[in-house]
Amino acid sequence: MKANGAAPLLTVSNLHKSFSRLEVLKGISLTMQEGEVVALIGASGSGKSTLLRCLNRLESPTSGTIHFRGAELFPANSQLDLNQARREIGMVFQRFNLFPHLTALENVTLAPRKVLGVSEEQAAQEGQEWLERVHLGAKADNYPAELSGGQQQRVAIARALALRPALLLFDEPTSALDPELVGEVLEVMRDLAQEGRTMLVATHEMSFAHDAASRVLFLDDGCVLEEGPPEQVLEAPRQERTKAFLARVLNH
Repeated sequence: MKANGAAPLLTVSNLHKSFSRLEVLKGISLTMQEGEVVALIGASGSGKSTLLRCLNRLESPTSGTIHFRGAELFPANSQLDLNQARREIGMVFQRFNLFPHLTALENVTLAPRKVLGVSEEQAAQEGQEWLERVHLGAKADNYPAELSGGQQQRVAIARALALRPALLLFDEPTSALDPELVGEVLEVMRDLAQEGRTMLVATHEMSFAHDAASRVLFLDDGCVLEEGPPEQVLEAPRQERTKAFLARVLNH
């Protein structure tokens, strides 16, 4: 992580999001420094996915501010700022969202060619390197239907990395996987954390949050109820609600 004096990469202040009468985010504030790994934990419906979708503007917040690299992402100054931010904020979804008619390599190279203007030859070379980075170099020509869920998710991670984002968002990346496939995805994510990549990860995998995260945020009913180092939040939580959640998750 960079020195404490460095400006935050991401600053979120008093973020609210409502869907009609349902208020999902109720004043979320957080900052992230470059190189930090922050784990978002909390029950389903606590607002984790909505927060991530607001950060890369798949959803538009109701109020509050988001600053990314010092620029105002919400309310956005311009469409150009929003497009630039989307290139620099990668997203890995629960259910992979791969294009079924494209091979693994084609899924990874599509955005660099279309968004960054990288040549087909360079995109293919770099795409192969990204697939090898997630231990799938031999699967470049396979279609998603020919891959396991864990392999598909690793292709999705390679696809996000191919745009060289400054921040990677993970929305419950292992929740759609069979239990025996979870480990291979978490291994790749741990490697990325050790490389110093900046990652905001919504997860139910407490071992990953404990071992890989710099900080853990516990969300409850659209609010950050508790925040701190993994050892404090996961081993000695201060809030009764956090204790109850962890007791349920860890004994599951």
